[in-house]
Amino acid sequence: MEKMDQLNQWIRDYNDRLRYVAYTYVRDHNRSEDIVQEAMVQAYLSIRQLRDPKRPYPWLVRIVINLCLNTNRKYRREQPTDFLPEQRGKSTEDIYLQMSRDKEVYAAIIDLDEKYRTPIILYYFEDLTVREIAYALQLSEGAIKTRLARGREQLKSALTREESDEIGDTYSSSKANLYTR
Repeated sequence: MEKMDQLNQWIRDYNDRLRYVAYTYVRDHNRSEDIVQEAMVQAYLSIRQLRDPKRPYPWLVRIVINLCLNTNRKYRREQPTDFLPEQRGKSTEDIYLQMSRDKEVYAAIIDLDEKYRTPIILYYFEDLTVREIAYALQLSEGAIKTRLARGREQLKSALTREESDEIGDTYSSSKANLYTR
């Protein structure tokens, strides 16, 4: 298959999934689209570096992740830090609604340290195998398994903590209602 035909096929097959991966890093729809476009250009220019032509997705994910990390470094240098929490809150709200995922779970995933968040997203949302994730992140399979396990533990802890906080809030407000009657 010719390089241009291959690129067009990848765009058809992987564009949406790669945009989703990019969005989880940059939390901005426009920047995630730009990153995926740039990733496709880089993939086209370095197609000879692809080790397994039958399975290009992990390689493309690695390119997208590298571009996201570079973009985030550049963006942090350019943006005043006062505005970041407000922007982050608005843009994550957009993704919660758009992806129709459980808001609490997604928020807990976003709050994970990057080294746990990335394998969790690639494994559960992108359906990559441990081997593919290891290839994409340039880590051993054992390291990926460890990060998945620790990420799941942190998610479980965060979600049970939120649940107990909600129960506590409900208990406090119902207790307050008892005293105001």
